[in-house]
Amino acid sequence: MSRISIIIFSLFIFSSCITPKVYNELLDKHEIAQKKLTKNEKKILQLKETLDDREKNIESLTLLVKVLRADSATITNELVSCQKKYDDLNITYDLLTSKSSRYMAEKANETKGLLNQLEKTQSELFAKEDELNKSTANLKEKERKLLSSQKELELRSLRVAELEAIINRKDSMVTALKQKISKALIGLEGDGLTIVQRNGKVYISLEEDLLFASGKYEVNQTGKQALDKLSDALSYQKDIEILVEGHTDSIPLSGRGLVKDNWDLSVMRATSVVKRLTSNTNLDPTQLIAAGRSEFVPLLSNNTSDGRSKNRRIEMILSPNLDDLFKLLDE
Repeated sequence: MSRISIIIFSLFIFSSCITPKVYNELLDKHEIAQKKLTKNEKKILQLKETLDDREKNIESLTLLVKVLRADSATITNELVSCQKKYDDLNITYDLLTSKSSRYMAEKANETKGLLNQLEKTQSELFAKEDELNKSTANLKEKERKLLSSQKELELRSLRVAELEAIINRKDSMVTALKQKISKALIGLEGDGLTIVQRNGKVYISLEEDLLFASGKYEVNQTGKQALDKLSDALSYQKDIEILVEGHTDSIPLSGRGLVKDNWDLSVMRATSVVKRLTSNTNLDPTQLIAAGRSEFVPLLSNNTSDGRSKNRRIEMILSPNLDDLFKLLDE
């Protein structure tokens, strides 16, 4: 029985001998006590609830502590394992650092060697570049000279073509001239007269018997007729030069009169022929030249009668006027 019940019971027993005033006071106290009791009971209930919550929290925390302890053990084991790995890594790092130092030293020496080689190579390269620049400059100069030579060659080719055209024209003219002279002197060729074309010229050879008496320089009648026909053929050929040469054999002359030797005879005969040719007014005298060659340009040996007869002759050399050709060469 609770204390409060005991008090109420005691009051009930002794109420018969207690005054009403006292009774009322006791009743008030009882009510107050009852209220306090109710409040305390509520507090007790609240405290129990709180205690239950705290116990639950304690259980939860206890479980958490167990889990944390288990995790701590795991973490400790992992830490130990990591520490061991860390120590192994430190050892490996030290080894690698040592090897790296040696490797870096070796590489530094190798790099130094490579730099020296690179510097040498660069020097050689610069020298080669200078040589290449010089070669390029020389090549450009040679190209310039080559272009200049090509232009000069082209100009020379044009000049050669012009020269060839002139020569061909002169050759054609000489050929036509030979044909014209042969036609004019038809009947005389082979009878003391020969006409030959060579080296771009026409060579007319007239033997002594056709033009002169022995040892004489005056042109005979047969010779005059032949020279007149020849002057007619040459009279309109304005682009040729006519060289008249007198030739003798090697027999010395007596030296009487105007003709003292073979030199005089060769010159006088050439002069007589030129004078007869220029009797044709259509033939320009400036085109003719008289020359004596004496005995020094024989056709055959002077040891035979036939040879001496062939050597005594007048040769007329007809050459095309090459002034335009020489002018082109001088340009």
